[in-house]
Order: sequence, then C-alpha cells, then structure tokens
Amino acid sequence: MSTHHPRGRHTRRTLRPHAPSRAAVLAVAMATAIALAACGQPTPPGSGDGPTTLPAVSTGPLRPVTAQRLAADGGLECPEALESAEALTVPEKPQGVDGAARLLPERDPASLVVCGYPTMRLAASTPLTAPFPRSERRVLDGAQRRAVVDLLTWASRWNGRERPCTAMAGDETAYLVGASYGDAIVWVAAKADANACSRGTNGDFVTGDPVGVPLAATMTGQAVATGKPCDAGGLGRLDDDRTLAPEGSPVVTVCRLDAQGTWHATALDAARSARVVDLLRSLPTRPTDHVCEGAGGSTDARFTLVLRYAAGPALRISVDPACSPGVLGSGLESADAGPLVDLVAPWSPPIPGPDPNGSVSSP
Repeated sequence: MSTHHPRGRHTRRTLRPHAPSRAAVLAVAMATAIALAACGQPTPPGSGDGPTTLPAVSTGPLRPVTAQRLAADGGLECPEALESAEALTVPEKPQGVDGAARLLPERDPASLVVCGYPTMRLAASTPLTAPFPRSERRVLDGAQRRAVVDLLTWASRWNGRERPCTAMAGDETAYLVGASYGDAIVWVAAKADANACSRGTNGDFVTGDPVGVPLAATMTGQAVATGKPCDAGGLGRLDDDRTLAPEGSPVVTVCRLDAQGTWHATALDAARSARVVDLLRSLPTRPTDHVCEGAGGSTDARFTLVLRYAAGPALRISVDPACSPGVLGSGLESADAGPLVDLVAPWSPPIPGPDPNGSVSSP
C-alpha cells in the first residue's frame, strides 16, 4: 500500500504540498517533510460525491471602524507581546470590510505593518514562554509590500481537514500583519514554523495555507520566483475549497516526471486549457486531506496540471489513475481520474516515470 502527494510524487504518505518556490524557506521545509509515513490508512469520506455545486460563501459582519493605536510613522501599532504561541489571535477582527471573504481585501492598503514575535528558538538557553515579546516591527513598501498583499489576498480558505504533519524541531515566529485602508482595518495572524503546518486568520477568515512561512521568507528577502513551467508556488488559491479550478480563465500546463526526475512540460493553448478547466469544474468533489492510496505500481500515467491565472497564484492538481482518489487539488479531491487522463493523453502522452518505491520531490 502506498500513498502520494498532489504537488510531489512520493510513494508514502506526505504532508501538504508546501514546497513553494514563492518562498525558498518553504521549499526547504517541505523537502524534509517527506519523513512521515502511514500506509494503509483509508482516505476519509468526503462531504459529497455528486457533481460540484459551489456552496455560497459565508459573509461576515461589517463592523464599524474604531480608533486603533498608531505609531509615530502613522502605521498601526502592534501589541508589545503575544500571550499565545499559536498565532491565531488578532488584536481586532476586520473592521469596515467583510472579513469572511478573504484574509485581506483585494486592494492596496494605505499602510501595511508586519510585526514578529519569536515563540521558539532552538539556540535559546531556556525555552521561550508566554508572553512572547515583539522582536521587530516594519512598515512595508515596494516589492515586499506587494508580495505580502498578494500572498494574503489570494490565500485559500481552510477546507476544515486536519493534515498529517511532521514534528521537526525548528525556530518559530508568530507574525501580525496590520493593514489600514482608510475606510477599513484588517489584522492577520500567522506563524512561520519548521513544518509548514500552521494556519492563518484575520479573525473571520481562516486559511489552511501556512502563509507565515512565505511571509517570513519575504521579510528576510528569501522569496524568489523561479518561473519554471511546472512550478506553481505550492500554496492554494482563493476558492479552491469550492472548486478544483477557481474562477478565471487559466492557462494549463501538463507536467510529467520522467524516470530521471526531470519534469516535462506541455503548455496547452487557450482552447485546450478551457476544456481541461471545464472538466475540472464538472468533476464530483469532496474536501481533501492531500493523501491518496495506491498499490505502488507504475507511475507512467501520473501527471500534474498547473493552472496559471492572469492575477494571483497558480494551482497544482495531481492526477494519478492508479491512486484513490485519483485527482488531488489544493482544497478538493475527486475519485475518478479517468476523464482527465483520456482528455490530456493525446496532447501529452505518458512517459516512463520514476521508481514507485523511491521518492521524487516537487519541482
């Protein structure tokens, strides 16, 4: 019995596919996360197996904007310390905007502040304990600000599934992001941890993506996009908990991994991309825990679909007819890979794949 992960081809159970080149640190974290194995565990049942009908997105209360403490630079003032290392508490819930729609509004803030609170340091002589004092406060501008806004604006909604996680020891830092819009104020809490297992929240919206890890990489200048055709960043995309292919007209690339561990990319034109996207949106789906069960047979038929949008992050969708479920997306999965296999094969034929008993990391 074997399992594999949607953003990397492994023959054992792995963690969530967080090997995003969007952050070099996150890639390192996920390269070591392969250590967790759990063969033979059944895939949890989904919430439904019929054709996907998009559920209504919940709306949050529209709270009035109240006066909040500002620093001398005009940006929001972060708390001096945090009482919890979980990093899932914000100073105030969203004000002046529907905070349940996404972590941050889809517009540029007038001011963006990021504050860091170390909660674990391996080199510390004694373990850090609450309250955790603030170690830095920075008002972002330019490229870093754009990167953080994009990261949080498009963060995917948590699908409610807990994921298997390793327990590597490593430094951890909780972050608070304070965004002021003039007519709205939103705080986001997230944590950078060695296992890329933490969630993030603004108090109304919770993301299952470990946004604190690429946030930390951005703050230290480590977030570098590679631009490789088969590299989709590794995080999810807003509304990937409602459909395998969120709204938009993405261009699709079919990626196959050969026996030497090299990715082969086939870029589809607009018409073929639309056919793939339409099929993805029509498949019956259920929430995913990013694990499938297979017999460890040939990997030749496996492939990955990379969906690139005009704005926001790309998505990776794993397709493997030998695994159950056969289609693993960021927030959803679908049992039958057959329709996608049949559709894509004429454009991207199967190639000899890697040894199913080995493990090959994501691109």
